Amino acid sequence: MFKIASLIEMVRRFGRDRRGNVLVMTGLAIVPLMGVVGVTVDYSRASNVRQALSSAIDAASLMAARDAQKLTDAQLKQRIDSWIRDNLPAEAKNDFSSATVTIDRTARTIKIAANANVPTTIARVLGTQYMPVGSNAQSTWGTNTIELALALDNTGSMDSSGKMTALKTASKSLLKIMKDAALDADQIKISIVPFNTQVRLARSWKDAEWIRYGMTRDVNCRNVTVNGKKTQVCDTETMTKATWATTAQGCIADRDMDYDTKDAGSYSASAQQYPAYWCGQSTLAEVMPLSSDWTALEQRIDSMTPVGNTNVTIGAVWGWATLTPDAPFTEAKPATEPRLKKYMILLTDGDNTQNRFTTNGDDIDARTKLACTNIKAAGINLYTIRVINGDEALLKGCASTPAMYYNVQDASQLDPIFKAIAAEISAVRLTQ
Repeated sequence: MFKIASLIEMVRRFGRDRRGNVLVMTGLAIVPLMGVVGVTVDYSRASNVRQALSSAIDAASLMAARDAQKLTDAQLKQRIDSWIRDNLPAEAKNDFSSATVTIDRTARTIKIAANANVPTTIARVLGTQYMPVGSNAQSTWGTNTIELALALDNTGSMDSSGKMTALKTASKSLLKIMKDAALDADQIKISIVPFNTQVRLARSWKDAEWIRYGMTRDVNCRNVTVNGKKTQVCDTETMTKATWATTAQGCIADRDMDYDTKDAGSYSASAQQYPAYWCGQSTLAEVMPLSSDWTALEQRIDSMTPVGNTNVTIGAVWGWATLTPDAPFTEAKPATEPRLKKYMILLTDGDNTQNRFTTNGDDIDARTKLACTNIKAAGINLYTIRVINGDEALLKGCASTPAMYYNVQDASQLDPIFKAIAAEISAVRLTQ
C-alpha cells in the first residue's frame, strides 16, 4: 500500500513541477526558428542565382547581337538558351528550361527574359520547395546612323586671336575622325552652316517655293532741302529673284517672328518663307547640306571667311534645317528612323549684336534661347562652344547638358575639343 501511495504522490509532484517547461518550449520554438534562418539562407542563395542569371542573360544578349545577322531566329534562340545555361551555377542549371526571346529584325533588337527555380534547403521545413528568380535584358545589333550639323560663327571677330585658323584646323580634325569612324558611305553625314547676321545659300535655289522675294531697302540716300529744311531722302530697292541670283549673291535673313526660331513650315504663307536679302558681306561661305563627301566638306571649311556681325539664332536654326527632311533641305532622314542619332555643334565667339529686326542684344538673346529650346525638343543633341568671348549663360543654357558646353579660353583648345566631341559622337555609331 505504501508503494502505491508513494507512486501516486510522485506523479502529483511531477504534474506540479514547472522547471522543465523552458526546455519543452525551446524545443517547440526550434522548428520555426530554423525555418526563418532557412528562409534567410535560401533567399541569399536565390539572390546569388539571380545575379548569376542576370549576368548570363547580359552575356547571351551581347553574343546574340554579335551573331544576329548570321543566324536565323530559331538558331539564335537555341544559342541564347545554351549561352545562359552554360553561365548558370550548377544548382540552377537543371531547373532552367529556356528563355523567352523576342527578335525584331526591323528595329534590330533582341529582348531576353528568363526564369529559374532555386531548390531550397532548410526552408523546406516550412513547405517551400523552390524560390523562383528572373531577369531580362535587351541588346541591339548593327550600327547607328549619325547626322551632324556644324553651325559655325563666321563673324569678323573670328579673325582675331587666330580663332578662324584654329576653327578650320579643328573642323578638319573632326571630319577625319568621323570619316574614319564610318563603316559605310552613308552612315555618317555632316552639314556646314557658316553664319554671321545671315546665312548664304547656293543661288541654284532661286526658284525654291520656300524663298520669299519682295524685301526692300533704302539706297542712294542723300540730304536735300525741302521748304528750307534739310532732310534725308532715299530711293527704295526691292529684292527680286534675278537680283538675288546675281548681285545679291544668295543671302537669307531671319524669317518673320515666331518662325525665326522654328524649322520648316507649309510655306504657303509669306511669313513662313525665308526672306531673300542682300548680302551684308558677299564673302560669307555658303551653307552645305548633309553630305558624306569628305573632300567637299573640307573645301567648304577652307572657304570660310570671318566677316560681319553676330546673330547666333540664324546659325542655330539653319543648322537645325539641315537635320530635318523637310524643305529647305531634304538630305536628312526622319527623326523616327531606327538607330538614327542627330547632333549639332553651335560655335560662336561673341554676343548677339544684330538680326533682321534689331540691334538690341537682349532681344536677340531671347530669340536664340527659344531656338535652342525648340532644337532640343526636336531630339537633337546640342553641343555649344564659346570661343574666348560671348554670352556664357546663354550658350550653357543652349547645350543639351552642362557637359556638352565648352568654354574655350584660347583658340588652340579648339582642336582637342573638336576631337573629343568627334570621338564621343562616333563612339555611338556602334551599339551594344
